[in-house]
Amino acid sequence: MNERLLKMPRLGETMDEGKIVGWLIKPGDSFSRGDPIIEIETDKTVAEFPALGNGKLTEILVDLDQTIEVGTPIARVELGEGPDWTREEGEEPAPEPAAAAGVEVDLPMPRLGETMEEGRLSRWLKQPGEHFTRGEAIVEIETDKTLAEFPALSDGVLVALLRHEDEMVTVGEPIARILVHQADAQGETAQAKPAPQAASSQAATPTPAPQRTASGSEKRRATPLARRLARQHGIDLHGITGTGRRGRIEKEDVLGLERNAQVTPIAASARDGVQFLSLKSGRLAYSDSGGGGETYLLLHGFSGDRTTLATTISALQRAGKRVIAVDLPGHGLTEIEAKSGEDLSRDLPEFMQALHLKRLHLVAHSLGAVAAVDLALSGPESIASLSLIAPAGLGSEIDSEFIRGMAAVSSKGELSHLLRRLSVNDVALSDAALKTLSQQLGQGRLKALAEAINGASGQRVDIIAALQKLVTSIPVKVIFGLEDRIIPWSQVKALPPRVAIHLLSRSGHMPQWDQPRDVQDILLSSTRAGGGL
Repeated sequence: MNERLLKMPRLGETMDEGKIVGWLIKPGDSFSRGDPIIEIETDKTVAEFPALGNGKLTEILVDLDQTIEVGTPIARVELGEGPDWTREEGEEPAPEPAAAAGVEVDLPMPRLGETMEEGRLSRWLKQPGEHFTRGEAIVEIETDKTLAEFPALSDGVLVALLRHEDEMVTVGEPIARILVHQADAQGETAQAKPAPQAASSQAATPTPAPQRTASGSEKRRATPLARRLARQHGIDLHGITGTGRRGRIEKEDVLGLERNAQVTPIAASARDGVQFLSLKSGRLAYSDSGGGGETYLLLHGFSGDRTTLATTISALQRAGKRVIAVDLPGHGLTEIEAKSGEDLSRDLPEFMQALHLKRLHLVAHSLGAVAAVDLALSGPESIASLSLIAPAGLGSEIDSEFIRGMAAVSSKGELSHLLRRLSVNDVALSDAALKTLSQQLGQGRLKALAEAINGASGQRVDIIAALQKLVTSIPVKVIFGLEDRIIPWSQVKALPPRVAIHLLSRSGHMPQWDQPRDVQDILLSSTRAGGGL
């Protein structure tokens, strides 16, 4: 083996620098071509970068979270047999592209992360008949966590596309046919076959046109962060002009629209389909997707509103469910006030009756669990299942400073610090949104409720006894993030044995933000398994 420098790769055309946020191997470890070896963060994404050849890591040269320019040495590696994949462009002559003497193999959908099971083919960066070199980006792939350009692991020619743009593909399934050198074909998952004549590669099937949505409009290209912000703020991506490469919608595009519309995770506007229902206590705000599928009723947590569950709402709607989400008393646009935990659920039976809801799946986050349990106790025959996300009421310990702070925010800086406690990922709000939200919370509408649920010794709400009754008649699931800074996940130890417990890594108090796909799968698992029971 010969020792060479491994340099910071370029993950996209516009990338000039990035951060090493994780090494997936340690010095002394060997790796094979295609193995993920490093996790890199840019201003657009966090992606695992694969080894472009065989070798061994001998020394790491840079610190984690250090901003590094493309081309800067980041490690020393010992190379195995084959071309030198660490070279820079122009440093050494590039190998000639694969020719007719090579072999055709299937290019499988790569795994961009440890938990990735499927991904969406966002865009093909090479066309059939075009050559590519080792390390050159050939396809753009979107998962629920990232959008990344995947590099070629060898030199070759793209022969044919087997899957369409915007199509979901399981990891390992063939997405294209490529022509590569015989030596590079070894280790591919698909069985190689003799290559056709060179002219045949020019006659490959052309790239399919982008798929259209049911409304006939083209799916908008956006970074994962931009999509998450749009979901949280109730913003339609089709109303945004992207400023990124090839018209991609970036984070700032969403925040720019959000600044103008003043749409925040806690203060929704009429643009996200809000409706009002007059009840005995006053007007209650809610959204209803309609439709004839199974019904899900979603309840948010303390200092939130229905838009804090926007990601979950969208996922359930895509699964064909009718989704109803309310602004609980004291929150959002609902005009009913709440001075105790009991006030949160007082109007929900009347709400269900007014909407003629006979049977539904009940989903609640944090303090919303108190309202959900009370509602389920008042009519368990109307509840098909109960799913609680980071629920309050399982133990005394809670981040009391967070509760008090959110109930009486005095500045956008204070609010920004408090919001960082909610999620493993940053809650990215613009200055204008933070200012608007801090002014709303600063009105003190939640002070009485905060005092009622949070005392000198911690939580003043307890749902354990109620769950012991409910679990005998309906399925109950509890989801917690292992990095929850508001309520310790260890409080699940107090749950009755029949409660199904789901603990999610890399998740804080908002698992529906940090691990949205996992939460979606858990919420839908009961309906898939047994018709909602």
